[in-house]
Amino acid sequence: MAGRICIVDHDLASRGYLRECLEREGYQVITLDSGYQVRPHFSEEYFNIIILNIDSPGVKEKELFLEIYKSHRPRILLIVSERGDPFLKEAIDAGVYGFIYKPFNLKEVCTMVNHLTR
Repeated sequence: MAGRICIVDHDLASRGYLRECLEREGYQVITLDSGYQVRPHFSEEYFNIIILNIDSPGVKEKELFLEIYKSHRPRILLIVSERGDPFLKEAIDAGVYGFIYKPFNLKEVCTMVNHLTR
């Protein structure tokens, strides 16, 4: 198994699209539709990478990033629609590793994830 990934995205189609791509690459993937659903998984599961859509409920809360890092310091990637969102600087300061811009280029996403799980 290549690693475990958690995808948090309120958009069902995007969630499924990313999940299918990453599962084909051999990753074990769970999907959630809000940042509020992530917290219970920290005590039970380990993720190599967490992919968060910043437009999903509960994702832009700074406490979420702090809790993620307290759990096991996975690599965090953010899905973003706009490059000018002021939250992106805060996210970088909070330790976000990189960004996935919409519309997705699945080859780029898979390459980034493969690099992060080496």
